[in-house]
Amino acid sequence: MWDVVGHEWAVQRLRAALTNRTLAQSHLLIGPEHVGKATLARALAEAVLGETSRAQRLVQQGKHPDLLWLNPEDDAIKVEAVRAALHALTLTPVEASHRVLVIEEAQRMTEASQNALLKTLEEPPPAALMVLVAPNTDLLLPTIVSRCQVLALRPVPTVQIAEALAARGVPQEQATFIARLARGRVGWALRAAQDAALLEARTKRLDDLQRLLHAGYAQRFAFAEALARQPQDEQRATLLEWLFLWRDVAHLHADRDAAVLNVDRMAQLRALQAAVPLAQVTKLLRALTRTLVRLEANVNARLAFDVLLLQLPRLSTSAENTVAPS
Repeated sequence: MWDVVGHEWAVQRLRAALTNRTLAQSHLLIGPEHVGKATLARALAEAVLGETSRAQRLVQQGKHPDLLWLNPEDDAIKVEAVRAALHALTLTPVEASHRVLVIEEAQRMTEASQNALLKTLEEPPPAALMVLVAPNTDLLLPTIVSRCQVLALRPVPTVQIAEALAARGVPQEQATFIARLARGRVGWALRAAQDAALLEARTKRLDDLQRLLHAGYAQRFAFAEALARQPQDEQRATLLEWLFLWRDVAHLHADRDAAVLNVDRMAQLRALQAAVPLAQVTKLLRALTRTLVRLEANVNARLAFDVLLLQLPRLSTSAENTVAPS
């Protein structure tokens, strides 16, 4: 159990609480996307429910009868789903001594869902354990946060991620490359090592950006329209890949080559360094950050993307060492 990479302090705290029988009934795991929050939640559920090897296997497969796991549907966790899970939480455990409810992406609970959950947090059933998973506390009711034991997970060091990948049989060079791209997201790194589609998606997003730098207004608006139709997670992933590529360009302007993450695209980065002044790179980083914040606030995605793409520099089609007015 506790196959968790990079969050040893959190594991030690939870294990000690289990051993001393002082484990809180309500936990809130917060931290950056793919940093390992859901993995820690499942490890805690396995420690509570996994009294036998069979029980541990069922938890890992998400099939244990005393494990309830809620995920958003259509970008929201609706009150009906929360009420059904809370009712199940009050029932007598089927196999274990407790029932465990995990709410992943808890920030997507509607206001009604959060109010329904709050009542149970105030008076939890005696054999219940609740674990909420969210990137931060911003979109959760303060009364929910105050009733949970909060564990804030931090990005995992690149070296530690690379070591974990190598220990799982990933060739050292590939492990180091994936670990750099992971930006501390150990969950993403572990998946990328097994699923080539994640790295392919990252390549496509960066290739799209490169094409847009040479594109006219019509092509940019068409891309903005297509991106606005994508799920919010895909929109966010695209903007984050662009953000970190431009951050790499800023690092090169500051002679911080060692800080570059996208080392496989060094030629493209050098060309952008030569073509786009640091002041303009800084403005782009601010624009990308503003757009990410606006998406979280549920603004009109199409309008946000239109505004952002108009701020991209337009590289000359004849050479990448000049920037055409945009």
